[in-house]
Amino acid sequence: MGLGARDMINLLFLVAIAAALIFAGLILMRSPRDDRVWSPPLAEVATFDETGPDRYRLNNVRAFEYGPEGALRKEWETAEINTEHLREIWFFVEPFTGNPLFAHSFVSFVFEDKAGERQTYSVSIEARKEAGEPYSAIHGIMRAYELLYVWSTEKDVLTRISVKLDHKLYAYKMDVAPERAVVLFDYFVKRTNELADTPRFYNTLHSNCTNELAKAVNDAYPGALPWHRSWVMTGRSAKWLHKLGFVGAEDEAFADITARSDIRPLVRAHALVEAGDFADFWRRDLDQTGVAPKAAAAE
Repeated sequence: MGLGARDMINLLFLVAIAAALIFAGLILMRSPRDDRVWSPPLAEVATFDETGPDRYRLNNVRAFEYGPEGALRKEWETAEINTEHLREIWFFVEPFTGNPLFAHSFVSFVFEDKAGERQTYSVSIEARKEAGEPYSAIHGIMRAYELLYVWSTEKDVLTRISVKLDHKLYAYKMDVAPERAVVLFDYFVKRTNELADTPRFYNTLHSNCTNELAKAVNDAYPGALPWHRSWVMTGRSAKWLHKLGFVGAEDEAFADITARSDIRPLVRAHALVEAGDFADFWRRDLDQTGVAPKAAAAE
């Protein structure tokens, strides 16, 4: 005697559940690795060596530089950092094309010594893709990518976004006292080295570019950044920081802050400036005008 229609539906339902459980089990059985053939910009793992009180050597600083056609320079460098010189933290948002609810975010640390010499390094939390592998938010939920803390020159990350990709890019200076900024930096150092020692998976929902930054801040100052939907809808992260008092004046509309924070024209205008001066040049123009200069905006 054959199966009735209801029995067939129940059987198909059970088969679907079994297939889903098997699929989930296979995903959970995956282990993060660091020995794949990686996409070149994600090939090296940053680490910090403590070289003395308040001093670190940062290994594998990505120092690529980009033009409209792609990378013009592909080098990895070593940096000597003195945290006594840390003066500023900047938060950047690169909105996803076509969906402003989501964005890539990262931060820069600005150091300045007594002679006025500046160093600026950025940290961007990335899905570590293999060579030729595209990014997918859905795959990012399924343990398809390892997690990577990419430390780079600021020129590297800003020219890639604004020149090579021609994406929008917004820069927000954080309202953080230098002494608190040093504590935050030390926790980023700690998390970078932990990840270098023990690989982890990237996850679109709970280990992405934005909430990994928030976790590092909360390591340093528990509860400073309460969980918020912007941890997942990452395009709202700067607005949330403004509400918490970390970005812009409390009585200023966030839309006004964002209107003067568009730095894509400035990055494009200064893309050929030497890396050591690049960070100063675009900030100088942003400080002088409040918005991108008309000449640069026309490019």
